[in-house]
Amino acid sequence: MPTLSTTDRALPRDPLLLAAMLLVAATGAALGVLKYRGYNSGMLDLGAMTQAIFSVLRGQPLVTTSTSVNFSRLAGHVELIYVAFAPLLALWPSPEPLLIAQAVLVALGAIPAYRIALRRLDSVTAARCAALIYLFYPVAQTALLFEFHGDTLAMPLLMFALDAADRRAWRPFAMWALLAVLCKVYLVVPVAAIGAYLFLWGGERKAGLITGLAAVSYGLVVFFGVRELFAPPSNASAAQVYVDHYFGELETLGSTLAPRLLNLVIVFGPASFIAWRGWRWLLCGMPLAAAVLLSTGPGQGYHYDYHHYATVVPFIVMAVIDGADRARVRALIPTPNARPRRWLPDLIFTTLIVLLACVLLVDQPLNPRFWRAAPGQGLDSSAYGRTDRDAVKDRFLAAHAPPADAPIAASMFLAPHLANRDVLFVVRSPDDPGGQRLPTLLPQVNDVFADALFDWRLPSGAQLFGGTTYEAAEIATLLRDPAFGLVAAQDGLLLFQRDAPVAERLRSEVAVVPTANLPARADYFGPIKLVGAAITPLSGRRYSASFAWTVTSPLPAGPRLLPVSNLEGVAGARMPHLPTFVLLPTDMWREGQIIRETFEVTLPPELPPGRYNWQVAWYDPSHPEAYATDARSLLPGSAPVTVAEIEVP
Repeated sequence: MPTLSTTDRALPRDPLLLAAMLLVAATGAALGVLKYRGYNSGMLDLGAMTQAIFSVLRGQPLVTTSTSVNFSRLAGHVELIYVAFAPLLALWPSPEPLLIAQAVLVALGAIPAYRIALRRLDSVTAARCAALIYLFYPVAQTALLFEFHGDTLAMPLLMFALDAADRRAWRPFAMWALLAVLCKVYLVVPVAAIGAYLFLWGGERKAGLITGLAAVSYGLVVFFGVRELFAPPSNASAAQVYVDHYFGELETLGSTLAPRLLNLVIVFGPASFIAWRGWRWLLCGMPLAAAVLLSTGPGQGYHYDYHHYATVVPFIVMAVIDGADRARVRALIPTPNARPRRWLPDLIFTTLIVLLACVLLVDQPLNPRFWRAAPGQGLDSSAYGRTDRDAVKDRFLAAHAPPADAPIAASMFLAPHLANRDVLFVVRSPDDPGGQRLPTLLPQVNDVFADALFDWRLPSGAQLFGGTTYEAAEIATLLRDPAFGLVAAQDGLLLFQRDAPVAERLRSEVAVVPTANLPARADYFGPIKLVGAAITPLSGRRYSASFAWTVTSPLPAGPRLLPVSNLEGVAGARMPHLPTFVLLPTDMWREGQIIRETFEVTLPPELPPGRYNWQVAWYDPSHPEAYATDARSLLPGSAPVTVAEIEVP
């Protein structure tokens, strides 16, 4: 059994600790990379962080593109720590090394947790418990899996700082504390809390006072000085914008009180069986936890699935160790007519509760739901799964990505794969109801990558977030803008270029006509009838497709319907009918009208030469699986119909 002298080793020689660290690092890195490669990591937040770090290599101060303008992250969270990651991107220009490095750093935080417990409790079992609680605490795991953030990076750094403070090694403590506050401006709060603990209860009033004053001073300089210096022009101060962004709608707290309280239980509950005895350390973690729980910023930022609670974890671990230590000391004091409490079984029980909570609450391989691949979870295509279409995205971006100095806009989940550039807007932001912001951005960009079969979706009750119609309004804007032309399209992926030559533009037109004036058809797709169709070869692999439709009975209530052509038996070559999907959608049709559309396509170069059946079908975009355009989302009472046989050279 190790002696107390081993607590100061850089890496304790405990195979269980090393195995647990390796498991967490490998799993966190693998899931982060899988999520990115599956096009499920968005511009918010992985893309923005990656773009900011890439900017350092161009001599810029962590510059990223917001919803309307480029700005430095030194005007926001002030994540100076990101500069240290720039060499990684110089060697490996991708977000992947950031995700891997973060996972390794988080896992290393188990070392100080182990050392503190071994030093305080003189028990290898207790030290293992502390390390496991740190590694598998639910909000530690969710933070690790929530892309790349300063809070997550600060979690292990705070753990190292606490270890140094426990050893009274003030120089290492100062170094780790400084690295922690460089992760985000509000990390001064937990560092100041450590100072307060040292001053009030740690018997180190001088060190505590210096720590607290240094943290507060740094925070004031950064919040009211550095942030204002780098803030873009605005009528309001950067500080006011920051506060309004996260706490501007406090009057709405009442409507979400119940879920906020539930998340409070999830954050502190798993360790509370023993952590309550170390309540002083819990107080150190409460200011940031309370701020998150009260936040009314975009999305449900108070939810435990986000990264915001990461910096609370080191204090929960300290509370567990301190609580076990107090129970141990109390057990040594004889008490008449009272059975002494056995602290180690309590600590083991707490560890098991934490592990169980991790299994049940975190979307990772230990959770049985991970393997069921429910929408948005586990191996589902909108979480960690990778589809054949993701490989199409790889090829499409590789073939068409413009130089890094070209300003572009890109679909939310395509954008992180194009992050090494100065200007990178998103086609549609989550706070945009659809089609409102893009027109103001188009004068600032040369290329736009949109997605007409937007395949990230998350069902929530009767509501569907994302889904195939997500960028329909934006695509309609681009098709109507004479300054932009559609020059490439594959499997719903679209590239629009400013001032594209007329000969290179793929035509998309639609109109209400008196007669179809096409070879007659009589194919029914529920209430929609195909009355005419023609597929005409142009040059090379370019084709013109014309269809005429009419409505024979009332259309189902709900969003516009989605017509898609495909070559039978060919994956990755779907052709959504943009004219009748975004320019004149079915929710604008009237019974008896004849709707004629014409659009041009270029078939992908990897398609082998030969003869193919051209099929068409209609789908319901409100179906959560509409992204796949298969039998699950077909319009009721319909099936794909072959309209022509084509020869592909």
